[in-house]
Amino acid sequence: MKRALVMTVLLAISSTSLAWIEKAPQQKSYDFKFKLKSDIYTFTRTATSYEEAYETAAQACFKHFKNGRHVNEDEGLDIIDVCANPRS
Repeated sequence: MKRALVMTVLLAISSTSLAWIEKAPQQKSYDFKFKLKSDIYTFTRTATSYEEAYETAAQACFKHFKNGRHVNEDEGLDIIDVCANPRS
């Protein structure tokens, strides 16, 4: 009887402690394609969520199309529009 009670208590403790263990988020590969005029830029990112991958892709897109140069307001807005709306 005591043995059964001890086993039941140990089982209850071990099963509740397993609930506290968090699983690592799954990584997934996300592909993005951006097109500005005839220039196509593709970007692949492995991340835990689409939002995380999208944020990195949008920043990389802007950097790619700006290409380290100063752009005027209209061209900058065009780049922002392209980078905010990737083609998958």
